[in-house]
Amino acid sequence: MDIVHHLPHHDVVFPKIFCHFNIETLFQLRLVSKCWESLVTEYFKQRRNLDLSEFGQRMTVDAFLLMTSNNKVLKQLLVPEATSWLMDKHLFPVIRNCSHVLTDIDLSNCSQLSSLSLHSLAANCRNLTKVSLKGCAWVDEDDFKQLAINNRGLRKIDVSRCWSVDDRCLMNAAISCPFLEEIILSYNLSVTDSALVMIAMKCKGLKHLSVIGCWYVSICGIRAIVDHCKDLKILHASDCLRMNEACLSWLRVRGVAVDVCQCHLKTH
Repeated sequence: MDIVHHLPHHDVVFPKIFCHFNIETLFQLRLVSKCWESLVTEYFKQRRNLDLSEFGQRMTVDAFLLMTSNNKVLKQLLVPEATSWLMDKHLFPVIRNCSHVLTDIDLSNCSQLSSLSLHSLAANCRNLTKVSLKGCAWVDEDDFKQLAINNRGLRKIDVSRCWSVDDRCLMNAAISCPFLEEIILSYNLSVTDSALVMIAMKCKGLKHLSVIGCWYVSICGIRAIVDHCKDLKILHASDCLRMNEACLSWLRVRGVAVDVCQCHLKTH
C-alpha cells in the first residue's frame, strides 16, 4: 500500500491500475485496510463508466450506492436485469448528480422502477446518446416523448416490449432525434408501417433496425426504410407475419445483414 499511496492517484493509480480491475476485485480491495477502502471509494467518485451488466440481481443496493452516491461525472450507467433491487429512489441521485454528463443508460428489464425514473431522465438529462428501456412496461408515453424532445443527439434507442410506445411516440422520436442510427422495436405490437415511414423520412442515417415480432409491420414500412436509409447495415425481422421475401432480397443485394429466422415469409 505504501508504494501505491505515494503514487499520484488521479494521474497514475486510477487510470493506469484500478481501471484494469473488475468490480469484484475493487470490492475485495476495500476489505484489506482502511487506506484501501478510502482509495477505492475515491476511485468510484471519479469513475466515468459503470457497467453492472454481469451482475443483474446479484448486485445489492448498498454496493450500488457506494459506487454512485458521490459520483458527479458518470457518463455511462448500465444496470440491465436489476429486477429485484433497483428502485426509483436509488436512481434519482445518479440522474440528479450526473445529468449534465450522462450519455448512455441501460435500464433493460428493471421492473422495480416506475415512470418517475423516466420522468426524471426526461426532465434532467439533455446529452443522452444511448437509451435502453427494453422490457420496461412502466415507460410512460408522455415522458418518452419528452425524453426524445430533450435529447436531439440520441443515436440509439431500445424500446423492445415497451407496450406504451406506439406509432405516435416513435414518430415524435424520429422528428426530434434525426441522428438516430440504431432503433430496436422488438416485440412491440403497437408499431406499424406508419412509424417506419416517419423513421425512414427523418432518420436517414439509420444503420440498425430491429422489428422482430412486430406483427403489424409489412413490406410498405420496410420499403420506406430501404428507399431512404442508404446506410442501413442490419435488419432484424424474424417472427414478422407480413414480410415479403422480394423486399428482403432487395436489402441483401445492398449488403444488408438480414435476420429472418422463424419468419413467416410471403413469396408473392
